[in-house]
Amino acid sequence: MPENSAPPPGLPEPSEPSESPEPPEPPEPSGGAPESPDPQADPPAPAQASGDGARWRRFLPLGDGNFTATYIVAPVLVAAIGLGIAAGFGWIGDLFKDEKPPLYVSGTRSPLAAVTTMPATQPSAASSPPAAAAAAPSPTPSAVPSAGQPEAEKQGITYQQEYLCPWQAWVVNKPPSAFGTLPVGKDNRPDPALINERTAADPGITHLVIDVQPVDSRPMLVKELRVKILKRRPAPAATTATLVGLQNGQCGEGPATLEAAADLDGTADFATVRVTEGDSLPQELVDGRTLHIDLRVRTRACDCVWVPEIVWGQDGEVHRTEFRIDGKDFHTAATTGLQRRAWTMDLNTMAWSETTFDESILK
Repeated sequence: MPENSAPPPGLPEPSEPSESPEPPEPPEPSGGAPESPDPQADPPAPAQASGDGARWRRFLPLGDGNFTATYIVAPVLVAAIGLGIAAGFGWIGDLFKDEKPPLYVSGTRSPLAAVTTMPATQPSAASSPPAAAAAAPSPTPSAVPSAGQPEAEKQGITYQQEYLCPWQAWVVNKPPSAFGTLPVGKDNRPDPALINERTAADPGITHLVIDVQPVDSRPMLVKELRVKILKRRPAPAATTATLVGLQNGQCGEGPATLEAAADLDGTADFATVRVTEGDSLPQELVDGRTLHIDLRVRTRACDCVWVPEIVWGQDGEVHRTEFRIDGKDFHTAATTGLQRRAWTMDLNTMAWSETTFDESILK
């Protein structure tokens, strides 16, 4: 500052102009300490209320690194150390802990299926060549002839074999008037404007096949399988919902499975899963063995959203794992009193026609 320049207004005049011709300058941002005031200078007058903020902004080293470390960083560091001592620093380990449990759960949604009887096909020397036989769609025959088939054929009897014909069926929260025509698009898939994740639920029963497998060779005990109910509403009314079914004509032989069942009706937050065929739970899985569970979850009185929950133990700890397909909850609604609409497709002509809804798929 030039020697002939006047000090800024509002600053105290130095007591000895000859020794301090200039007002003190604010410290440099590099962190150097300000020069000591002249010991012979009079103390500055008390700051007025109106100029107090300006005076502090002039002389307080807010950009000083020592000030920041002392008044901001230090208290935060002390608080963090205190928290670590109180909690044993366990929260730091939680930040890096792998949340993925040593359990792999997968599965599929099985279609509802109606049982039908058709003549069992048996290859013979007089039969048509495979290429000609494959021209027209037909039910998938059994890979191994049934026990009674050879004896029936000796007596000239056409052996009847049971097949499963899968259906797509939903409880759709739209009135029956919305289904006066075929609810499928040009691709022969359900019309998404009518049947989608928001409007449709499984009709009375949901059929799942769940596979539970450890990810390593350590023994694991599957203690329990239960159904966790996320939402429970009254059963849909006939004026606001419709039971819709589509059957595409393809039939085949069903796999042998271990069966289990659960009932959603009631008021509890969980529904017990009962093993109806095969070994009961708990079961120990060793050497990477997979546990297959064929689960049917039913309702006659609710509109429920739910997920299966697997309770399992390993190394003395108990864990719970929920199962979803593509991250989506399951939704099942009662069908009592709802009007039925159903269509079937002819595999020869690929044409749809209205048909009677097959109630056996709901059993």
